[in-house]
Amino acid sequence: MNTEEDHSPNQIKRHKCSACFKQYKKKEHLIEHMKTTYHSVHQPRCMVCKKHCKSFESLREHLTGPVARGVCSAIFFQCGCQLCLTLSDSPASLNDHRETCRLSAPTPLGTSELLYIDSHNENHADCRPGAIAMDCEMVGGGSDGSLELCARVCLIDEDENLIFHTYVRPQIPVTNYRYDITGLTEEHLRDGMPLKEVREKILQILYNGESIVKVSLDGGKARLLVGHDLAHDLDCLVMTYPDHMTR
Repeated sequence: MNTEEDHSPNQIKRHKCSACFKQYKKKEHLIEHMKTTYHSVHQPRCMVCKKHCKSFESLREHLTGPVARGVCSAIFFQCGCQLCLTLSDSPASLNDHRETCRLSAPTPLGTSELLYIDSHNENHADCRPGAIAMDCEMVGGGSDGSLELCARVCLIDEDENLIFHTYVRPQIPVTNYRYDITGLTEEHLRDGMPLKEVREKILQILYNGESIVKVSLDGGKARLLVGHDLAHDLDCLVMTYPDHMTR
């Protein structure tokens, strides 16, 4: 009896992240990915394929960038708002949305914003203590791309107003931009702010005109610093801030 040989290619089972769609050959690699990426419902999501993106910039790249996903890009081109990245039901509803969209156009690459008021001006009401949330994006350095290099910093206040935002010029060559997570490219960092200057501006905002001694004792009018994994971000910024002033 003749046996029919199966010439179909071997099917390799891939373990797929349901949030960002990255795939792994081994399940333990997927588990490690989920432990380190911290996917959240608060992350921007593509309204077409439902993919989680690390930031609005990476979502924008996903929809309109040079390597945008074809299906998502085509649908977004027809019904998507270029400012807030909202997807409307139809071109007509998109036109209605554009009349009420309050977001400004995205900041050009290579620029930074510093919107806070000079804290040394004692007559300004912004000198009151408050909280500042900080988030940093990291790229990889070293031969294997495992060295953490701070590439982008963003600070917002309690009302979610942008206080400070800049790209950071890498101190050593970047070997892994981690584009699928960060959305960053060489172009973003080419004119970035030096790390030392970034650190000085962040501390100026946080200290809020208060002396280092006063901040170390009881905080004074310095601002609380909040964020996810702050110890890691501060380490990559080569920066310290009193433990009792962080959350």
